Amino acid sequence: MSTSLRGRLLWSALLPIAVLAVAGATGLQWAFADAVERAYDERLGSKLDALAAGIDVEADGLPSLQRAPDEAGFARVRSGWYWQVAQGGEAVLRSRSLWDGALDAGEAPVAPRGRDAVGPAGEALRVLERRVMLAGLEVPLDLRVAGPRAGLDAEIERLGRLLWGGVVGLVLLAAASVALQVRMGLAPLQRLGEKVAAVRRGEAEALDPGGPRELADLTDEVNELLRQNGRLAERGRKRAGDLAHALKTPLALLRTRLDPADAELQDALARIDAVVDRHLAAASADARRAHARCDAAAETRRLVAMFERLHADGPVRLSLHAPASCMAGIEASDLHELLGNLVDNACRAARHEVQVRIEAGPGPLRITIVDDGPGLSDAQIDQLGQRGLRFDERLPGTGLGVAISRDIVDSYGGRLDIRRGDAGGLEVRLELPRAGAAG
Repeated sequence: MSTSLRGRLLWSALLPIAVLAVAGATGLQWAFADAVERAYDERLGSKLDALAAGIDVEADGLPSLQRAPDEAGFARVRSGWYWQVAQGGEAVLRSRSLWDGALDAGEAPVAPRGRDAVGPAGEALRVLERRVMLAGLEVPLDLRVAGPRAGLDAEIERLGRLLWGGVVGLVLLAAASVALQVRMGLAPLQRLGEKVAAVRRGEAEALDPGGPRELADLTDEVNELLRQNGRLAERGRKRAGDLAHALKTPLALLRTRLDPADAELQDALARIDAVVDRHLAAASADARRAHARCDAAAETRRLVAMFERLHADGPVRLSLHAPASCMAGIEASDLHELLGNLVDNACRAARHEVQVRIEAGPGPLRITIVDDGPGLSDAQIDQLGQRGLRFDERLPGTGLGVAISRDIVDSYGGRLDIRRGDAGGLEVRLELPRAGAAG
C-alpha cells in the first residue's frame, strides 16, 4: 500500500524517538524501583542489626531479647511491621505486632537478603533476613525483619505515572516538531507541484527556476522535458501538415483520371481527400492557435447582446451567467462563429428561454448552452453534426452549424457534448482550453 512522502518522513522520524523514549522510560522505571527497594532494604537492615544486637543468651542456653528494635509499628498488632527470631525452624521470639502469627521460618542465608513475602494478614511485605550464630548457642538463629510494601509500591507507581506522562509529552512534542519540520521541508515540493499543474493548465509555459538548490536540477530537467516535448509535438504537426499538403496534388490528379461512374472509387477518394483536408486544417489551426487568446466572457456577452437584439420582439429570452473575465485559448473570431452557431440553434428551438453559463473553475473553460425547446431523441442526438442533416425542416438553415462548431472545437483540442437537458430541450456542453494551453 502506497503512503505519502509526508507520512513516511513522519513515521521514520517519530518511530525511533518513540522506541528510544519507551526504552529509556522502562530502564529508568526499573532503575528507580531497584533504588527504592535498596533504600528500603537498608532501612530494614538497620532494624535487623538492632534486633541482632539486642539478643542475649540466658544461662539455660535460650535466647532472650534485651532491647527491641526502635519502631512503633512493632508494638501495634498487624501493623505490617514485624520482627521474628527462629531457631531450628521454630519461632522463639517475635514482635507484638505478629500477635499469634508468624513469618516464614525457613532457613535464612548468612548474608542479609531481601525478598517479598505475604504477611499473617495477607498483606504484601518486604522481608530482610539473615542467620547469626551467637556464643553459647548450639543452633544458629534466623532473624527476620519485615515492613509493608504498600508505601514502597505507591512510590514506585507514582514515579511511573510521572515518567510515562513525561514520555507521552515528549513524544507529542517531538511529533509536533517533526510535523513542522516536514511541512517546512516539503513546502518547496508542494509549490513545485502547483507550478507543474499551472503548466498543465496552460497558465505557464515553464517552471520558475527559483527555489531551493536541491530542487534546481529537477526544475531544469522538467523544463528541458517540456521544451523537448514541445519540439517533438511541433515537428509532428509540421510533418503531418507537409504530408497532407504533398498529397493534395496526386489526389487531384487521381480525381481527373477516375471514371465518374465508378461510385466506389469516387467515394474512397472522397474519404481520403476529407482526411487530407482535416489534417491540413489542423496544421493551419495549430500554427494559428499557438498564440490564440481572447476574453471568452467579454466575447460571449457581446454575442448574447447581439442575439437579444435579434429576438427583441420574439418570445425567447436569453440569460448569461459568466465571470467578469475569463481568458480562453481560442481566437475571438473562432469563438464568435462557434458560439454563434450553437446559440442560434438554441434560440430557434427554444420556446421561452435560452441560458448561457460560463464556469471559471480549474481546468478547461466550460460553456453550457441550455434551451427549453422540444428537444431531440437519443438517436437524433447521436446524428447531430452530420453535415446537411436537419431535424426541423420548418426552420431555415443549412444543417452545417453543429458540424462547423465541432470542427472548430476539435481544432483547438476541446470537446463538444450535446444531451437532453432537465427542461426538456437540449443542453450543449462546451470545453475549451485556457489561454496558452490550446492543443
